[in-house]
Amino acid sequence: MHLKPFRFFIRLCLFWLAFFAAFRLWFVLWFYKEWSPQQPLSVWKSFWYALPLDLSMLGYLMAIPAILWFLGVLLGAKTYNFFSKIILGVQFILIGAAVLVFGSNIFIFEEWHTPLNNRAVAYIATPQALLNSMSWGFQIASIVLIIGGIGLFVRVYKKWMGTAAIEPTTRRWHILFFPFILGLLVIAIRGGFGVMAINESAVYYSNHPFNNHAATNVGWYLGHSFLEIRSTQHRYKTDNENSLAELRPQLLRTFADTSGTTILAQKDGTPTNVVIILMESMTAQVIEELDGEKGVCPNLSHLIQEGVLMTHCYSSGYRTDQGLISVLAGYPAQPDQSIIVQIEKAAGLNSVPKLLKEKAGYSSALIYGSELTFANFKVWSSYQKIDPIIGIDDFTKAERTQHWGADDRIALQRAAQEISKLQQPFCATALTLSLHPPFDAPCTQKWTGGTTHDIFLNHAAFTDDALGAFFETASKQPWFNNTLFVLVADHGSSWPSNLGPDHPVTRRIPLIFYSPLLKKEWRGAKLPVFCSHHDIPASVLACLAQKTVPATEFPFSRNIFAMQNWFEQHPADKSHNFSYYTNENGLGWATPEGNGFYWFGTKQWQFYGDTLPVTGQKDARAYLHLLYEDFLQK
Repeated sequence: MHLKPFRFFIRLCLFWLAFFAAFRLWFVLWFYKEWSPQQPLSVWKSFWYALPLDLSMLGYLMAIPAILWFLGVLLGAKTYNFFSKIILGVQFILIGAAVLVFGSNIFIFEEWHTPLNNRAVAYIATPQALLNSMSWGFQIASIVLIIGGIGLFVRVYKKWMGTAAIEPTTRRWHILFFPFILGLLVIAIRGGFGVMAINESAVYYSNHPFNNHAATNVGWYLGHSFLEIRSTQHRYKTDNENSLAELRPQLLRTFADTSGTTILAQKDGTPTNVVIILMESMTAQVIEELDGEKGVCPNLSHLIQEGVLMTHCYSSGYRTDQGLISVLAGYPAQPDQSIIVQIEKAAGLNSVPKLLKEKAGYSSALIYGSELTFANFKVWSSYQKIDPIIGIDDFTKAERTQHWGADDRIALQRAAQEISKLQQPFCATALTLSLHPPFDAPCTQKWTGGTTHDIFLNHAAFTDDALGAFFETASKQPWFNNTLFVLVADHGSSWPSNLGPDHPVTRRIPLIFYSPLLKKEWRGAKLPVFCSHHDIPASVLACLAQKTVPATEFPFSRNIFAMQNWFEQHPADKSHNFSYYTNENGLGWATPEGNGFYWFGTKQWQFYGDTLPVTGQKDARAYLHLLYEDFLQK
């Protein structure tokens, strides 16, 4: 049989495989610092191991052109030119979309250390917030690269493929090959003849995570992530579900008993105000008291000396939207989802501001110098009965000194003003933003090296200075002496160490409880208990001694102060002392006995320092099972 009529399919297949290889080459070379120190050349194996997902993605990309090709053949030679033009147009659209997806993956991986996924694309709903993460130079460079990439691959396509998709020698009887071609595409898409369809683990070949990321076809990964977000399938079941009944009471114990754990001296029965400050990317790496770099955050150091510091707190998620939900609603982050963007689920969550308003008559406010449309911030805050909600539109153009909006000095001073307008008692939340790419706050250049490390330190110092100014302003207000302040990072940061979000060093964050009402014996206390973002609600309610607002409203939140008492009285008990964190790559678990990260792709543990005991590994996966089970049921 003469193959010339089917030359289109052969050449199209080779074009897309070359396309994937070209972007993989860019990815591998761009992130050369991520290569395995022990086996740096192993990254080049990704080009071979990538074939299963590349072929699966190839099947998707060829499906529409194949259908159009056979439709043209069916209708006869007079339609060949028309269908060739249609196929050419479709190919140009697919090339444009593919360049955008594969090119964007480079920039997303730079920030998140995970491939492009549905969570990243969801933020395109607020394009201004997305652009605010980039400097003007980076925005221009990105646009040039995307347009240039599209132009380059369109030109390569026309040179390689030509414009006539259907050869003049093609005859109507060639339609008989339609089932054969369609069958090949289905086999490619499914990844073979197995019972189970292909997934990303098919290309995971290395114990070094970057190699596996390089082998992952980002177009396939992105599409699959959109399918998963609509799935009701439990993706994180443990190997031994029979143990869940035994582990549930242990892992979900809230330590709701507040006896002997109230750290505040209550003032004549007057309800205590609450101010929660979520500090953008304020990693433990810049906090001297948490083994971070010295001299970066002196104002936070002062608050630590006068307050209570949790020395082993970890960010539940690694994005601001995850941090907001965890801190206010006590709900742990999910690996592949962000509950705040699924408003039908998120609306059912309780939060500290909502419960204090409904049960104890508190007023509330949220102040953020940036976009409130980002990740449904304003929608969810409204469901939580927070009012007023102050965002970027409430700042003048002159006050919007950063790409993201109002810098931390301006935003925190505005927070002090808005809080002073609230009727006491109140529960107010403020978010900072200056410690975020593109790092363009008007800050003093104390570190002058010009590296990202130095730029990050300068901006951390800027936020710290803004916090110092906030407390100076707040201390002059009549509400200050009757207020509990909770300061915590919204998530950790890969900088200044340049480690990824899987490493426990990047997920360790400061958590400080500070108040003029703090009992003398608690001032300067450093609690070694292991905790996470979502333990804050139960701990705040314990501090307030609000019996009308039971901590059991937050089933995943533990009273940190009661935990500390428990472990002092039961030093041999290790079962409750853990911190949970996660991202798309896997599940992190930190305990006094060791830290570990469970990779979903390889289904293997990676340890940092002391090896995490088998019991801890079992607890971690059981905890995620219980969390995801709860998430799906909401």
